[in-house]
Amino acid sequence: MFKEIKFRTTKKEEIVDITDEVEAVVRESGVEEAGVFVYVPHTTAAVSIHGRIEAERRPRLDAMLEEASPKDLKDLEEEPQTKAAFVAPTEVLVAVRGKLLLGENQRIYFYEFDGPRERSVYVLVVPSSK
Repeated sequence: MFKEIKFRTTKKEEIVDITDEVEAVVRESGVEEAGVFVYVPHTTAAVSIHGRIEAERRPRLDAMLEEASPKDLKDLEEEPQTKAAFVAPTEVLVAVRGKLLLGENQRIYFYEFDGPRERSVYVLVVPSSK
């Protein structure tokens, strides 16, 4: 099953928790066991799985991404694209008994590096062949 999740980001750079939306796609698919592919079709955005982002941790994440970006970029598109490349456009998960197998505090995050704008995340649920 394929589903496109659409939403609008509200800031130049932000991190959006999309876990609930991806879980809804898995539930809607009705599969018991599956591979779940989450893909961001934008060069200035990305997706990542990690622990919950508390407000006090956000500045550290921003600083790490800023440090990783080259400072001599001539094209304004290069910085958001470079940041997105460090995070990655795809995550692959596993669903068992109709639910995503995530760690207790793990969440799926969409990273916006060039907003605000309309964005899409593609979710593909591939049933197990058993």
